[in-house]
Amino acid sequence: MKGKAMLRWVFRQLLHEPFRTVLTGVAMAAALSVVLLLEGFMTGLLVQMDGIAMHRGADLIVAQEGVRNFVGSRSLLPQLARQEVEDIKGVKAAHPITMLPVIYKKEGYRQAPVFFVVYDTGGGPYNIKEGKLSREPRQIVIDESLAVVYDLKVGDKFVVSDFEFQISGIAKQASALFTAFAFIYYDDMIDFFFDSDLVGDVSNLPLLSFLLVELEEGTNKTMIAAEIEQLVKEADVFMPEEIAANDVQLGRALFGPVMNVLIAGGYLITLLVVGMIMFAAVQSRMRSFGVIKALGFNNRDLIKGMVMESLIMMLLAFPLSILFAGIVSWVIEIRIPLYLVPVTDVPTLLRTFTGAMVVALLGACLPFRTIAKLDAAVVFRG
Repeated sequence: MKGKAMLRWVFRQLLHEPFRTVLTGVAMAAALSVVLLLEGFMTGLLVQMDGIAMHRGADLIVAQEGVRNFVGSRSLLPQLARQEVEDIKGVKAAHPITMLPVIYKKEGYRQAPVFFVVYDTGGGPYNIKEGKLSREPRQIVIDESLAVVYDLKVGDKFVVSDFEFQISGIAKQASALFTAFAFIYYDDMIDFFFDSDLVGDVSNLPLLSFLLVELEEGTNKTMIAAEIEQLVKEADVFMPEEIAANDVQLGRALFGPVMNVLIAGGYLITLLVVGMIMFAAVQSRMRSFGVIKALGFNNRDLIKGMVMESLIMMLLAFPLSILFAGIVSWVIEIRIPLYLVPVTDVPTLLRTFTGAMVVALLGACLPFRTIAKLDAAVVFRG
């Protein structure tokens, strides 16, 4: 009975002070939206890392022995490895890929790192937003973040180390590790090596980083992978899912500790907001609490009431926090497409909702000392 009575009292308090209730919900939602954005930022980073290998369209990926990632590691394969792999029965094609880091500069703008993804017959851009692929010389497909930041469009020049490409297409979400990707063909890479001022000794440059192996239908992947490793001694063979998992793990190792500290800080800020709101609520209702104590309710009943109020307010604030975070993430992805911030990702929402409920519970308990010291006689004082 006491529990139902306390719940009714909480609802009456919230409805009696609608402006305070709305303001409290907005404050909680604003604090919680920061946590959602940080969670979404980390989730987006891992989604991008996962997509590097998964969007290349391979059944198997051949890398240099000891290399387990698509980015973050330098992979060099022998030039004859492609022919050796394609000679294996069951292999339909082995598409070469080279990853080449460069620096892009444009007058009046800051310079930025770019990964050239050099391809021939497979492994090119996954999702072209504007324009198209072109086999014409010196054509390039760039990530949309480069187009937005540097005000580039299809048909514009894209100059790297005095070597001039022409933009034939703009790809959507072709980036990872805060670095945009740009896609060129092998013929253009060779011209780039010889005609640009980027290089000195061409023999030290990567010409083949990975092989994207396409298998005939019904072929056993495990058997083909073992045969490739036996034939090409300098190589390791992975399923795309394995490389993707390794890349995700690399992202967690590089940014997980920092992001976890930031997320923990976001929860701490939310806890302080909830705590201050609960303290203010207790101070403004001292006489009401005195009446309730005089009617036979104890400290435990009162703190249960505060917990109920805090949880109800957090339940009301959570959808609003999703709206706030969604608007900010939309602006980020429009203005800086290099970043992906999926705040409505289901695991992210569940994790943040659980954390929000814990914070609401802890925040409601912070004023317990004030409630415990409250004397019921306060109701009789002037």
